[in-house]
Amino acid sequence: MPIPDGAVALLGDAHLRESDGEVPAFVRFLDTLPRDVRTLAILGDLFAVWIGSPGLVRRHHHEVVTALKSLRARGCSLLYVEGNHDFFLRRLYGPDLFDHLATDALDLDLAGRRAHMAHGDLVNRRDRQYLAWRALSKNRLFFFAFSLLPARTRLGIAHRLEDRLARTNQNFRRGFPLAECEAYARRRIRGGADIVVLGHFHEERRLVFKEGERQGAVFVLPAWRAGHRYLRVEPGADPVFVST
Repeated sequence: MPIPDGAVALLGDAHLRESDGEVPAFVRFLDTLPRDVRTLAILGDLFAVWIGSPGLVRRHHHEVVTALKSLRARGCSLLYVEGNHDFFLRRLYGPDLFDHLATDALDLDLAGRRAHMAHGDLVNRRDRQYLAWRALSKNRLFFFAFSLLPARTRLGIAHRLEDRLARTNQNFRRGFPLAECEAYARRRIRGGADIVVLGHFHEERRLVFKEGERQGAVFVLPAWRAGHRYLRVEPGADPVFVST
């Protein structure tokens, strides 16, 4: 499905939780998103944990999903790339909510640019502990076994998972993996990307790399909940970070 012409807003890492004041703030953001924004791309971790299982949809999930549906109904295209706090969303939210939903990355034309969009959790290949956990938690057989558990048990696991994810591998979050990010970005630029957009690292950055005759820019998104900032990309202008 093609992306509509016009401005694009990209954000990530809202990490919305139950009884969280950021939930109504995010709903207001969706309700007041400028009308010239024709596409909203969320690059993962919208919630503290989001699992594609009907028995695990809680009130804050429902509130935000309802606002997303309203935004889409007005003609705004919705894109989502799963993050490390997202699991098997396609089972529950596929095309009924998102125009494009990817588990790893999206490569699309946005506002006249070829864009590679990913959450960013696969950038740092040195983080072997996380990569092993990701391979297990995103495994279909693992999810099938999880789905067979009683709803109360699954909900308890989801609560514990929220706590675990908040504390996982802090050593790899203390510093931005510049060398790994550069290697990741250069491969995508060689492949034709004009811009590479990543979340996950919670640090607002703009980096430029040249590959032969090609030059590409990397934009690392800040955590939305930290300052309500997002990346705006529009035709004929440089991408910029803006505040709501």
